[in-house]
Amino acid sequence: MRLINRTAVTIVGDKLYIDWTDHCDADFAKGSLRVARATPFGTAYLLPELEHEEDLIEWVEDNFQGLFEWQLAAWTEDESLWPAVRDLETFKAWFRIEVHSTVVDVADDEIEGEEL
Repeated sequence: MRLINRTAVTIVGDKLYIDWTDHCDADFAKGSLRVARATPFGTAYLLPELEHEEDLIEWVEDNFQGLFEWQLAAWTEDESLWPAVRDLETFKAWFRIEVHSTVVDVADDEIEGEEL
């Protein structure tokens, strides 16, 4: 295990996001799949180490548009189904933002990734 010098932020769909996914996908709206299918659509973002809450708030406010669109695209890339209003207030109503000040990598292999 190794401690990583990052702050992790997870963005997880809240009730309004889940309601929207129900509207987009009638098969999903049949009930029992709700929790199992919604949970994987949370996303973890690794940020530079942020020691002050106001720095994190500023980062989220500066980047909410891209975060919002990433979460919507995780469900459907059909932008005609996306909500017309995608402002900061709507983002905060649709998603839970969870902060993790300690990030531990428990894997033995190197982290791989791709540029977005």
